[in-house]
Amino acid sequence: MDTIRTTQDVLVSIIIATYHRDNELHEALISLTKQTYKYIDVIVVDDNADTEWNATVASHIERIRRENDLSILYIKNECNLGSAATRNRGIKAAKGKYITFLDDDDVYLPRKIEMQLKDIIAVNADYGLTDLYLYNEKEEVIDKRIRSYIKNTSTKELMRYHLLYHMTGTDTLMFKTEYLRKIGGFPGSDIGDEFYLMKEAVLGGGKFVYSPHCYVKAYVHTGETAGLSSGQRKIDGENNLYEEKKRYFNFLSKKDIRYVEMRHYAVIAFAELRTKRYGAFVLDAVKAFSSSPIACVYMFLEHR
Repeated sequence: MDTIRTTQDVLVSIIIATYHRDNELHEALISLTKQTYKYIDVIVVDDNADTEWNATVASHIERIRRENDLSILYIKNECNLGSAATRNRGIKAAKGKYITFLDDDDVYLPRKIEMQLKDIIAVNADYGLTDLYLYNEKEEVIDKRIRSYIKNTSTKELMRYHLLYHMTGTDTLMFKTEYLRKIGGFPGSDIGDEFYLMKEAVLGGGKFVYSPHCYVKAYVHTGETAGLSSGQRKIDGENNLYEEKKRYFNFLSKKDIRYVEMRHYAVIAFAELRTKRYGAFVLDAVKAFSSSPIACVYMFLEHR
């Protein structure tokens, strides 16, 4: 693999999968016009499969193209595919040497591409991750996901970190395109797709770099929570995710396993609470507390 020492003339593809976003999509695209690193192309994959929504997305893209010097490829799904398959269409179409992602309701700060690309190129990494700040609709920071726990980038330790803490956040990821395609892109499931993608990246043995900064603004909208959403779909996805994690418990100590178990039952309990299934909430909350009492209390305080 060739080693790149400078960011000059290295094309970065930014993939936006969009569904039922109007003004938010426009703001996301505007944030890309303000990037200090200019050698970028944007791929918007429209998953609306609805003529009115398709027209809305196309109008935003046309306006950005008209008012700014920004390359945007527009791809329209003929039927709704979901976020994972939609992003994979963008990955397939990307021409950049590197790929990163932007959710259609989030924004990049001006130095996002510049700074993350610099970190990746400095060590010739195959993929990388930054910190993540979550904002509410009042532009207030409501949560920070700082990855300072990453001290060792061996496969064993990265898997341990990921199983415990979830090294996720679509906006915070950047990959060499060839490596992302090698590991197969996003999996079939839309629930936890970022977790599965990062798991494959770690197990794929690629070189990883952590960038201890955040140049994105990820929004949590009214009625949502920071990572603890609701509904039966969430519960089913979380149960599937937990079964997947069990396959890799050999990377964890007994204490670590208790923490993963606690987190699983806590997430399920919050989802049950939001669907007003109070009996199930109490049962799963007790299971969470029993698995790791102190960690459970901390999680409750963070997400209350």
